[in-house]
Amino acid sequence: MTVSPSYQQRNVPNPFYTINIVVDTMVKRLSAIANPTYRNIADSGNLKLLGNVTGKFLFQIYDGDNAKESYISIRKKDITGHLGMKARKDTTASSNVNEILSVFFLINEYKPDDFVRQVEDDSCKFGDKKTGVLNPIQGRSTDVTYQELCELLDKDETAERDIKIGYANAIAIKKDLGQSQIDKVFWCPRGKPPGVSDKNPSDTVVQIKSGDYIGYSNKIADGKDQTPKFNTNLFAYFGKLNNRTQVNASKVIIDSAWNNAVKTIPKKNKLVTAAMNAFDITKEKYSESASRDAFGALASVFRDESLDFYKEDFYYKFRNNLISNLGNHLKVPQNLQYFLNTIYFYTYEDPTANFVPCPYKLLIGREDMDSTIKDVSDNADLKNVLLVKDPKQLQKIKFNYDKRSQSFNMSFDWSVNKKTTKSVKIPITCRTRAAGGWAGKSLFITTPGVKIE
Repeated sequence: MTVSPSYQQRNVPNPFYTINIVVDTMVKRLSAIANPTYRNIADSGNLKLLGNVTGKFLFQIYDGDNAKESYISIRKKDITGHLGMKARKDTTASSNVNEILSVFFLINEYKPDDFVRQVEDDSCKFGDKKTGVLNPIQGRSTDVTYQELCELLDKDETAERDIKIGYANAIAIKKDLGQSQIDKVFWCPRGKPPGVSDKNPSDTVVQIKSGDYIGYSNKIADGKDQTPKFNTNLFAYFGKLNNRTQVNASKVIIDSAWNNAVKTIPKKNKLVTAAMNAFDITKEKYSESASRDAFGALASVFRDESLDFYKEDFYYKFRNNLISNLGNHLKVPQNLQYFLNTIYFYTYEDPTANFVPCPYKLLIGREDMDSTIKDVSDNADLKNVLLVKDPKQLQKIKFNYDKRSQSFNMSFDWSVNKKTTKSVKIPITCRTRAAGGWAGKSLFITTPGVKIE
């Protein structure tokens, strides 16, 4: 959440905030105000400190519209929201913030000792002023404004962390660029710079004075960094290469997982059984969010019989069935070949297409230490196993799953040639990522990397 005296939401100024119950109760007791409100201020001036809670965020105390001569000094965790404004959370805000700031800090100078507060204040103050970061959409680039940055920061539940990561990322990118001079910087959530393939996985791109592009795939990782290969909706993944047989198979994987989960509902739960038998999952879109209302109605029936639709009484069963269906599907060499080929197109450029080159690197963001950069585009073995042409090269395929978690492993032997065989592992996570509960039947799948041992 953005805390700033200059905060605006949709161009409406609002420096007033809500405070947690502990601090609010203390203020009520010491000030004798029944319903105090709190205005964020830049400095205390001649105001008197009230209470013993200390922090770097200052708030003048108001009684209705009347400003009082006292203030409190509190921590960010004591601040709960913007007064009178509905919280707007976004599951992608965290990555959006660290991606934009990774290139924003390349072209905007900030003091290293106070850049977090400075960025939050500037994002609120400067409104429609351009940040210098370009957002390419449908072949043309628009400017990211400070107002957009302000809104993203406010949606981000870990904004301070992500500002720090963006700052560390910018330092790492500057080192990586060396003597190359920056011409333009791009944030690429829905498109790429002119001429660059949309399949390029770069989240941020720098164009240097020579005209060349250099991309960075931004990731936040706490452990050993590994090359990411896909991060997407399951149904969209199977449709990437437009193989109708595989697309239809993905539909069966999803819908049969639901229908088999329905069969496990105890017959004694008559209301739930009737509702689920009357519901046709095949009529729902293959989306992560399109069934929110329908699922909500079913969840209400589950609650009437003391069952939890969103957890162990249905979603977990559906998810586990889906993973089992997917793993068994991938045990067939032809299906695994398609899966690997799809990973290739998610990761690398289409070698037959005529696109402007944009080599990319993996950028691992760190909050309190140096970010790291790894070159991932020249791994010949990795490219070759993903581009495997003959399914007979994929042998001893194994699906390892405990039938209760959201993660599993695929492993197989890759016959490189008559003399060489290499072991390959792919850890995969399959889950819902919808805020507020499961909202669509097509789950989200991701892997931290294909590992060749």
